[in-house]
Amino acid sequence: MAAEFTELSAQLEQSVTRNNVDGIDVELELGVSRPDAVGRHQNLSMRWKEIVNRIRGLSGFTTFLQPTPFHLLAPAADEGPVIIINVSTIRSDAIILQKGVEPDIVNLPDATPEAVNVMSSRMEQALGVPASGECEQGIKLVLRSLWEFIVQFIVRRLEERGLPRSSRIWWCPTSALCLLPLHAAGIYQSDQPNLPDIYISSYTRTLSTLIRARNLEPHSAVPPSILAIGVPEPDGDDGADAPLQCVDAELDRLMKHVPGTELLEGLDASHDAVVARLPTRPWVHIACHGHQDTTQPFQSRFRLQDKPLTLREVIRTNLPNAEFAFLSACNTATGDRNTPDEGLHLATGMQFSGFRGVVGTLWAMDDVDGPDVVDSFYKFLFRKKKDGKTGDYKEAAKGVSRFTKMLRSREGAREVPFERWVNFIHVGA
Repeated sequence: MAAEFTELSAQLEQSVTRNNVDGIDVELELGVSRPDAVGRHQNLSMRWKEIVNRIRGLSGFTTFLQPTPFHLLAPAADEGPVIIINVSTIRSDAIILQKGVEPDIVNLPDATPEAVNVMSSRMEQALGVPASGECEQGIKLVLRSLWEFIVQFIVRRLEERGLPRSSRIWWCPTSALCLLPLHAAGIYQSDQPNLPDIYISSYTRTLSTLIRARNLEPHSAVPPSILAIGVPEPDGDDGADAPLQCVDAELDRLMKHVPGTELLEGLDASHDAVVARLPTRPWVHIACHGHQDTTQPFQSRFRLQDKPLTLREVIRTNLPNAEFAFLSACNTATGDRNTPDEGLHLATGMQFSGFRGVVGTLWAMDDVDGPDVVDSFYKFLFRKKKDGKTGDYKEAAKGVSRFTKMLRSREGAREVPFERWVNFIHVGA
């Protein structure tokens, strides 16, 4: 049936496109009368509709070539609200999906495309001068604008609906909002609200992606085994990337909390070794330089010891056990301002490959934070619980929330700069 559908689709496409090429009626040139051509097209169209109806009669294919009905998308909110944000010149809204209630629409009158583009430009300018007062003020202004234009109205509605504090929520942004840190929105002044202190945020590109991540069969190993990859300084380094001084310390912290971790570090972290071992473990922790290729997203890559591992190669690798990935590398969740809706970067690529949850970074992380971040994250996820379970990938977002709060308070009254903690995000289930 699949072959018949493919063949009919190709014939129908040819019938539509060959009737007129560069203004010349091809059927008449070939001596075929117009009525005969129309009749043949109608016959193909009828046969195509018939086979589509037959396919829709098969189990699991009832919506084949149709928009997914809402009752199949609603389960995306089974474990917490999902907030879809649409920005338009006509009007901008947030759609809140929440289990057991009808979808709720929150109008966002100030979230115009112009306002979002200003925020996006301001963030880009701030990150262009890292580790500076200008960067700090620029990010703070963007976070405040996100709160005032968008997030405060959504939080208010969630509170009205009785969502307890510290609950998980999922952001599903569109257009230029895909490039902005909604998860960190806030005023950041004394006694003023900030989203990270209210709810625990994750991201999803689509509702279907989130549903699929949750519906995959759970891995049987408890606790899950981890493949840790560390490349402080790859071979043939041209000086574009500074050596990562804290990778060894980072992996030591990981091994402390998960002693059975398989380690590929330095010379052992070759391209072929990583490709060979990646399918054998459900969890992977990658500490190396990462590069986002905005012109060819599938060429985005992790810099391994001898040569890079591209996103294309990861996606083509069969990963039957994939469950969770921690990408302790720079720019692993960086979007492209020219095509923000496409959202293909290393983090979403890992999720597309089968990983149900991924921790990534929106921009370059500070190498010095790696050991403390890893220590806080894995200590929480692999703590001993009353039910005996440990290493639950669904607690990863909470782990991110915990270590970002740790970073914010680590230097006492003087918080670390925004650029050192806002960049961490969780994607997926």
